[in-house]
Amino acid sequence: MMLSGVILAGGRSTRMGQEKGLTMLSGVPLIVHVSRTVSGIVDETLVSVGKGRTREYDEILGKEFIFVEDQRDNIGPLEGLARTFRAAAGEYVLVSPCDTPFLKARLCRLVISRAIGRDGAMPKIGWKYETLHGAYKREVCLTAFEHALAKGRLKPRDALQELNIAYVEEKEIREADPELESYRNLNNPEDLRWAEKKLSSGHV
Repeated sequence: MMLSGVILAGGRSTRMGQEKGLTMLSGVPLIVHVSRTVSGIVDETLVSVGKGRTREYDEILGKEFIFVEDQRDNIGPLEGLARTFRAAAGEYVLVSPCDTPFLKARLCRLVISRAIGRDGAMPKIGWKYETLHGAYKREVCLTAFEHALAKGRLKPRDALQELNIAYVEEKEIREADPELESYRNLNNPEDLRWAEKKLSSGHV
């Protein structure tokens, strides 16, 4: 079974003050930290980027990645999901945002294992669903994403509500990642300083 990976590079972050995927963490762009984990698991890796951003990301990541640009601005991650799922070749697609540099491969594989035989799987932390860290059956979820966009429903989880989605519960996730750092997004300079300190301490 072929498995694709999608990294959502997003766009310019107002809180971070720059393009988030290109923000440097210990001398390396955030997206590179995530791509090392994702590309080590999947057969192909696609990167969802904003309009006109392919060249910048291509210079960082290289030709082994497939870049898919948004067609419209300010739609949110559902636009990137639909376009990358349309371009992907895998039966299932592992999804990750570009701003979680401490993502653990073990957790990605756990989510993938739960998705097989269903329409997908995603982590559930308390009452929060980590939709953008899920693994999804490409064809059925692509249809769901496109239908949601056509109706103006822009939240990815809303698009998946009627599908057969498994949930990986917090207790099991904490066995591999006690502090849930895999799903901690870096949203602002303070988060970036926390990540720099963590990397410099060697406790990763």
